[in-house]
Amino acid sequence: MPIWEQVLWSVFAVMMGGALLAGVAVVITATREQRKYTQERRIGERLGLSGVATHGVVAQVRRSEHQLTSPGSHGQRMVALEFTLQMPPSSPVPSVVLCTLVDELLLPRLAVPGATLHLVQDPAHPDVVAVDRQRTPLEMAPARS
Repeated sequence: MPIWEQVLWSVFAVMMGGALLAGVAVVITATREQRKYTQERRIGERLGLSGVATHGVVAQVRRSEHQLTSPGSHGQRMVALEFTLQMPPSSPVPSVVLCTLVDELLLPRLAVPGATLHLVQDPAHPDVVAVDRQRTPLEMAPARS
């Protein structure tokens, strides 16, 4: 094989290796980001009836760093948001940051400063909260015909 072919194949191998590494990095980053916003639901399921019912007032809302969206359970688009919530005076913590997925149709109602979110708070770790989906749904149910 002539030297120029060896050089071309070497360049090709380096470029493909770089593309493969970039692809793996994207998958790892996306998985980490998704896990950050789906963890809130798992916390709520874990707390169940042992959590303390409370509420938080939205002080600030931010979209996820990478503009993450996800399909919802009914095929709708869920938007990843980070809420900074002011907790009531009776709470051991003054504010918490809550990362979760919200149906894009509910953004005008929930993703505005001053909106109230009903929460379940971990009694052992007051800074760990999850949305009480019975009192503050984060997804719109589909229309029934």
